[in-house]
Amino acid sequence: MRIIHMISLAWFCLITLSCGTVRHSTVATDATLADSLWTFSQTHPDGFTLDVSSWTVPSTGIAVAYEATQSSHDKAGLDNVITHAQSHEGYIGGWYNSADSLYYFDSVRIFPEDSLSAAINFGKANHQEAIYKLSTGEEIRLIEDVEYVSKTNLIIMYDKEIGKEYLLQAVKEYGAELLYDYSIIPGIAIKIPEGADIQKAIAFFADVKGVTAVERDHIYHLIEPVKPKLEVM
Repeated sequence: MRIIHMISLAWFCLITLSCGTVRHSTVATDATLADSLWTFSQTHPDGFTLDVSSWTVPSTGIAVAYEATQSSHDKAGLDNVITHAQSHEGYIGGWYNSADSLYYFDSVRIFPEDSLSAAINFGKANHQEAIYKLSTGEEIRLIEDVEYVSKTNLIIMYDKEIGKEYLLQAVKEYGAELLYDYSIIPGIAIKIPEGADIQKAIAFFADVKGVTAVERDHIYHLIEPVKPKLEVM
């Protein structure tokens, strides 16, 4: 996710500028929120972070994305991000990935800038590669590199309420092999056919009804963990 601190939303609503933030004169309804955010994202490839309840761009804090909304890169994925954000902190971030020509969205949690350790720990727990300091645009890397377990394996998460029926049908249609059907978490592991493009496979399964996240099977190599602060009694 990339962060931008000043955005212009004038083309779909009136705005006023105050104290380094952008505020809407009205708040978009749930019915138009996804369309408004989608249209806005297409003209802001550098990214954005937005409080969707007040249409305010936060100017301070440390933004950390939730793992639950990873790989959300289309309108269907954006609907899932909005639902997650509205039931959590209410922040959404977005950024354009030139590597696959897709725009990604995340539900975001913002930590105070004096809570760096908590933000880093939350980022690691949510398997994020980096977190972002909004006041300066600084990217704080959490991962030195990523080691992919296989060139063909994907981990796919799905919505419990919708279930995995559509996903399992898509696995069969794609000619993929079901490796694991996890019982503890709503997810499966699959192996795509040899020679299949991994990025195209990710995009295919991300569009399946009920799917909430798709990522390659990988091992993260983390930077040195943050040491807990010892309190002197």
